[in-house]
Amino acid sequence: MATRSWELRNGKTVLGTLSLIDVDQPWFRCQFSPGAGWEQVRELFEAQAEAVESGDQARMLDAIGAVRNLPLQLHPQGDDEAITPVMIQIRAEHANFRY
Repeated sequence: MATRSWELRNGKTVLGTLSLIDVDQPWFRCQFSPGAGWEQVRELFEAQAEAVESGDQARMLDAIGAVRNLPLQLHPQGDDEAITPVMIQIRAEHANFRY
């Protein structure tokens, strides 16, 4: 399988690059490399990871909602159409997404 990668954008701001490691349907498991705009949203993704690990449903819904409210798109390298993820998690150098 050829290496697939996507540029993660928040509007026009590049947040980083996701390089596919594995597909575990419905999740795409990726290596994450931060880009110039990552620091603008890093805390939202860290809060989401902490909320998921806490198991606190209310915290999880708030944190997942904050990430979902971002206008995120994954732009594949090549000519394929951009993907709007339904769910995306980024933890350090690892990222998972579904669409």
